[in-house]
Amino acid sequence: MTDQTSALFASLVGKGFIQIDGEEAAPFLQTILTANIYQIAAGHCTPAALLNPQGRVLHDMIIYRCPGGADVGSVFIIEADVSGLADLFTRLRHYRLRRSVGLQVVEDMTIWLCWGAPIDIEGVYHDPRHQSLGFRWLGHCDAAPPFNTIATRGEIDQWQALRIAAGVPEGPLDLTPERALMLEAGLDRLGAVDFGKGCYIGQEVTARTHYRGLVKRRLVPLHLPGGAPPAAGTEILLNERAVATTKTAAKIEGGSLCLALIKLSDLHLVLGGEARLQVANAPADLLIPEWMKPLPKPARTDKVG
Repeated sequence: MTDQTSALFASLVGKGFIQIDGEEAAPFLQTILTANIYQIAAGHCTPAALLNPQGRVLHDMIIYRCPGGADVGSVFIIEADVSGLADLFTRLRHYRLRRSVGLQVVEDMTIWLCWGAPIDIEGVYHDPRHQSLGFRWLGHCDAAPPFNTIATRGEIDQWQALRIAAGVPEGPLDLTPERALMLEAGLDRLGAVDFGKGCYIGQEVTARTHYRGLVKRRLVPLHLPGGAPPAAGTEILLNERAVATTKTAAKIEGGSLCLALIKLSDLHLVLGGEARLQVANAPADLLIPEWMKPLPKPARTDKVG
């Protein structure tokens, strides 16, 4: 049990859930998703993505392996952005073919998060993407989360600020469907892809980009002093030159944070003190998390501008 004043909890909205079960559930997911499904222990979760054949992200997700199952008969829950859930379900059903796999959208499920302190509660999942993101609990919509007796009710924007500061992308705003690349978003460093597991949809392009060092951009957090968080799509300038637009943003004390996809060549100009970033006519500072350091050198084909 943790100190009730040091941990916060809140409900995460905007998510949908798909249950996958049956004798071939694990091998089915293994052949289409980027993560290594066989390495998810019962009662744990991992980030993953469904890519198109060109290696672009269609849907990012977190996959939960429910407690109490083995490879045969395992039950998995996919958590994904609700706006794309119908498309994701259709694609999974298309790839299922004749496999002995059950697929269903779970209508009455919700998710609660707890962060800020270690906890020891049965049935919760540790978020493996970053230590600051805490724990996750899946339950029925009318069920009380187990965090309410050991933590203080917080605001989900507080958790979103931690996520952005950690450089962890989530949802179609951060990962534009059919355009985003896993390696530009750092999803390989966050455990969402296994380069040694074998084939999955988009594997060839993703592996080639990884091994040849062809990454041109990086999704990074920015700190903006003062004012409200910028609206998604706000222009980002580098020495008066437009170089990117803002993605998800959150308010923090004394300013705000946002994510932005910026060319590595431009980022190195900023890190070298040769250029400054601006958002909405105000200075913006890079806030590079430790796991992202050092930033890769620009690809051979990358040019400033």
